[in-house]
Amino acid sequence: MNKEKTCRTPFKERCKTCYLDYADERLWEYSYLKARCKELNLEDEYKKYQVRLMISYLTIFYPLYILLVVGHQVVKWSCAEYTNFTYLDTVFEGTSLALVTGLMSINFFENFVTRHRWIMIITSVLSAYIVVFSDIACNIFHYYQTQWPLNTSYDVFVLCMIYMFLPIPSITGAALLATSVSLLYVVYFVHFLVSDPSNLAKYIHGFDVISVDVFHFLGFNMMGIFFRIVNETVVRASFLDRHQFIKEETWLSHALRQESLLLDSILPPQIAKPIQNSIKEKIMQSEAEFDRFQMGGPRRAENFMAIQIHPDVSILYADLVNYTHLTTTLTVEKLVKVLHDLYGRFDMAASSFEVQRIKFLGDCYYCVAGLTTGDPDHAKKAVSLGISMIANIQEVRAERALNIDMRIGVHSGSLLAGVIGQTKLQFDIWGSDVEIANRLEATGKPGFVHVSGRTLSNLNVDEYTIHPGTEKAQTDPVLQKHPMSTFLLSAVVNRPSVRPVDVGTSYVDLDIKNLGATRDTASLASMTDELREEFNKMPVGGLSMRTVIKISTSWTSLRASSFTTKRIRIPASTRGRSQTW
Repeated sequence: MNKEKTCRTPFKERCKTCYLDYADERLWEYSYLKARCKELNLEDEYKKYQVRLMISYLTIFYPLYILLVVGHQVVKWSCAEYTNFTYLDTVFEGTSLALVTGLMSINFFENFVTRHRWIMIITSVLSAYIVVFSDIACNIFHYYQTQWPLNTSYDVFVLCMIYMFLPIPSITGAALLATSVSLLYVVYFVHFLVSDPSNLAKYIHGFDVISVDVFHFLGFNMMGIFFRIVNETVVRASFLDRHQFIKEETWLSHALRQESLLLDSILPPQIAKPIQNSIKEKIMQSEAEFDRFQMGGPRRAENFMAIQIHPDVSILYADLVNYTHLTTTLTVEKLVKVLHDLYGRFDMAASSFEVQRIKFLGDCYYCVAGLTTGDPDHAKKAVSLGISMIANIQEVRAERALNIDMRIGVHSGSLLAGVIGQTKLQFDIWGSDVEIANRLEATGKPGFVHVSGRTLSNLNVDEYTIHPGTEKAQTDPVLQKHPMSTFLLSAVVNRPSVRPVDVGTSYVDLDIKNLGATRDTASLASMTDELREEFNKMPVGGLSMRTVIKISTSWTSLRASSFTTKRIRIPASTRGRSQTW
């Protein structure tokens, strides 16, 4: 959070406001990052990610450890002066290699290790002690059998292994294990030094060497702890950044999905998509257009207009009967609730019958079947929708004791549909067949679907009760321009099409606030699932074969120069802790 600080300036100078983010340092504090993960309920997800990350460290550790052991043996066999007992080194190191790789392989069962995190700690402790005891045992054997120096080969490697590669989740646990390993090596050297204190000068010199080793192990452990703290801080900070990125990306995808659903509910998808693309292009070109306008050039005016021809559709017009009487007898609030309930039912029915609602104007509701995609049953779906609308309004009339009914007209033909406008887009339909459907509704009879002969020819007449058209239709000037026969349809009694579409709870009874809370809860649950899936997909690294070969080459040369010991026979009087040759 930015804090404001008013700077005091000399007289006659304006005071300026300084915007300094004093909390920047906290973003890289380990305690703050850990508390932040708990605050966001991400600790469990972080632990799962940590397991995957540590498993990826093992994929690096395995080839390095194998190449180190092999390189160490190659150097011993090729450079040592005496190789009579070198095979014992091979046995010790080969055995420790097999045991360590076998134990650590358990950690590759991610699901099992995630449920039982103590497995990682146990296998890490055993692996570290196996390498240590193998190293010490090998040196003890040579000390007593060949009187060779007490040079350990894997003391530094074990500490690197603990702090960098072993899957120990806790920094404290890694520090305790590394400290115990360091103490084992120190005790090992002290024991052999104290066991032969015949030479006082050698005794004093030996303790000087031991003190150097103690400070060496102390410094290396401090460096390892610092590495683990920095690594944990970086990983947690990256995890939180990734969480923020995933959350924003998920929110954006949800927003785009809702935008697409909203636009598709208003416009047919084949028109909505070009409009979306046009808006995106306008946004991208807005800056260039603004620069051109600032430089004195004319701003290019673009009028978007998407018009499509639909040659085979069915148009439905519906109108409330006694709507004027309702406006004078009901309060505005009750009238809006009734219309909201009716149009909600109509929209659900239109969606059920795959009919595209165009718009409603007051008490007039019109829609088109076969508009979105070509449908040979468009006439049947439009008439079925009309019968369902009549059943719905009869249900509302009975529930609310209102004197209302429905006139519906359906006509099949062709039309023009599209979006016009510049600042406010409007989707509508045009054509002579649209006007015919409108007049069929106006000249129809309440409680029936008034259809043209063309629409009836596309229906199965056995599914409906058919009556002759109204007298108004025969004298209507618009309909007389296109001579046709009209018919009044109703559903056969006890057929499914006569029932209203079940929309669940009435729209009027819905609490908007509770509806929003429910929607937010569902959205939050969906977002949580998506976040969990994205966390599981987070990359954790690892090595390809090319990287393994490249790193192992440099690592082997480095470890060979640091860990290998050339065996040189020395007199018994100088036996003790000596330098690496």
